[in-house]
Amino acid sequence: MITTNLLFCVNHHYNEDYCGAEHSHPCYEVVYYCEGEGEVTFSKRKYHFPKDTFMVCPPDVRHVERGSRGTEVLYIGFELYGDLVLPEGVFSEADYGIREYLEKIYYEMKHWSAYTERLIELFCTILAIRLVNHSEADEHAVINYNFNNIMGYISANYREDISVHKLAQIAGYSYDYFRKAFFKRFGVTVNEFILQKRIEKANELLESGNYLIKEIAAECGFSSVAQFCTKYRQATGLTPKQKQRRPTGTARDLERDKFSD
Repeated sequence: MITTNLLFCVNHHYNEDYCGAEHSHPCYEVVYYCEGEGEVTFSKRKYHFPKDTFMVCPPDVRHVERGSRGTEVLYIGFELYGDLVLPEGVFSEADYGIREYLEKIYYEMKHWSAYTERLIELFCTILAIRLVNHSEADEHAVINYNFNNIMGYISANYREDISVHKLAQIAGYSYDYFRKAFFKRFGVTVNEFILQKRIEKANELLESGNYLIKEIAAECGFSSVAQFCTKYRQATGLTPKQKQRRPTGTARDLERDKFSD
């Protein structure tokens, strides 16, 4: 079930050039640029915005906005509960068609009635669903770019003790947002994905027949031979010794046997 809770809705006209302080919100923020132009920096990237573009910023992601004189901006912040993960970045109204829902939310805030709260929740939910539906069809969504970077980082650093907090920081997302978005994208948790990469590399080294079990454990980022053997068997149903091609050389054979069980 998807539910939303509006935290703020503000329309602001800037009479001079402006540069806001770096900040974040504990909720999703949608910033619609009705008039004027400017730029926003977040998740380590800078975006330009002309009229009729909007920004989607996830919870707890720090960002800075700059704009020109005459800019009109509609700010809406809402909490989102459920399985949806919104895209982040700057997008075009022509592609998403969300302005009417933002204006309905703003109108209801200015004309409170007995049904306002329910209407606002409905419009926020429609807004979230519309963003997700369009972003899933958008091959250039920013989130795809970020996860490609994360895949590259994991591939280059699987030997290290990789922290989920560190990966979230690299991607420019909050810890909770990153975990949820990662699972939605890949169908496994971050730690499960890292383990898969380590097992894949271990298989390559085991099949080569050129390494001791203790060498493979260290090379693939396991803290000990015992941990390697346990994780490997859980993942494959085999022990490393059963998978390994035994090379020639009795000394290495004996050493390998010593650490494989």
